[in-house]
Amino acid sequence: MQYSTKLKWFIAAFLAVMILGRVGCYYADKKYDTYRRPWAYSDEPGKPLLVGKWKGNCKDADQVVHNVELEIFAPLDDDERWAKAFRKRGRRSRTSATFFDGMAVVETNGKRDTCEIWGGLDEADGHEIHFQISPVSEKHPPGFNINLLKGTWQENTLDLAVDFAFFKPDGGSFSDSADPRHDFKGKLVMERR
Repeated sequence: MQYSTKLKWFIAAFLAVMILGRVGCYYADKKYDTYRRPWAYSDEPGKPLLVGKWKGNCKDADQVVHNVELEIFAPLDDDERWAKAFRKRGRRSRTSATFFDGMAVVETNGKRDTCEIWGGLDEADGHEIHFQISPVSEKHPPGFNINLLKGTWQENTLDLAVDFAFFKPDGGSFSDSADPRHDFKGKLVMERR
């Protein structure tokens, strides 16, 4: 069976438009994210972003030092964005423009715990930040553990107030309103790594 030259050109043009349309969706989505999530993406080379690796330490109410290294992930990497552009049907995204997640390593008394972090900014183009941190193993070491963090992000510095949670050796949390240590707020200043 032979096809006419016009039909062949039509099919080739149709396929080219479909492919270029999908590639255009990728770049349009990437550009849109620079406006929607300016804390995660930028067209300006060298502009400090919230995403990336951070390092700092703080002391709890017992003056125990907690060394923290964390990484805040970009909401979408290029592979995920390409997959999104070439899906047959678009899906509705429920992710907030201010939400982020990541991983952290917290070292306390020589013991290192891998933790997950999740939180957000008060506004997509703002600098007020809040997040929680919890061990991936879901087993908290005994004593005061970093729990909630809230503060500001300014270019290469995170200035955070830290709420601690106290855990007993059996893993259960505990609070004593008569003990002022349980109301202690730590200070964690993190610098970009």
